Amino acid sequence: MEEENWEESSASENEAGFAVDDDEEFQSGPKLQFRVGSSKARWITEIGMAEVEVKRGKLWTTTGIIRSGKTYCFIEEALYLCEIGELQIFGNEDEVIPLKGLYEMIAEEKSGCCWESYEVYRYLKGLGYILGRHGVPWTSKSAAIMTPSGEEDEGTVTKLLGDMQLSDNARAVFDVYLPNSRFKKSSPGEPSFVACLSGDTPPSKEDVRVLQSRISAPLRFCHIAQGRVSFFSSSSINLPVLP
Repeated sequence: MEEENWEESSASENEAGFAVDDDEEFQSGPKLQFRVGSSKARWITEIGMAEVEVKRGKLWTTTGIIRSGKTYCFIEEALYLCEIGELQIFGNEDEVIPLKGLYEMIAEEKSGCCWESYEVYRYLKGLGYILGRHGVPWTSKSAAIMTPSGEEDEGTVTKLLGDMQLSDNARAVFDVYLPNSRFKKSSPGEPSFVACLSGDTPPSKEDVRVLQSRISAPLRFCHIAQGRVSFFSSSSINLPVLP
């Protein structure tokens, strides 16, 4: 089995141009900082996603899915953009959802994403890769979103969380594309690889076989330990028969 470790990257959270949220509740934790002219979205609990209401910047060419002309983003996309100050998420009462609230959503694992998945998303996104939920089309003219409870919302968007149930078995989580300034959601092409999670132990031979039978792109299994994300892949070799 071959192991690939990719060096972690970090980004400064104190760049010029941020408007700081002075809420005392977060003085000892992460502060919610927005860039002047940041995008805005509204969290829709029923579908476990945020509908983008104001889009600013080029980041939306590689972030979010489009359904019937509207842009929606998953919890991992929403949290990442909030962390870097590019997006404000509002609740039903027009209140800004703080980082703490978004972290709690991840911890609840009700929106198709666990903390390990988010660690992988944040790490690769920080390196410049383009990520999308595995098996979820980037665009669709008409479809219905699958809610976290498993019931279709007839009036909205496609079955997005159907294959995203969290389990202890190895599973594909993200389609990963190389950085590409010409990336188009309408024709993304094949991913460079598919990021997979396998829990606390390496995937079994059967897990790898099943996943590879369903996915044509190369698989990269992710291991998260103490905030560090590592990747490894497996390959078959034929050993010579000794006399």
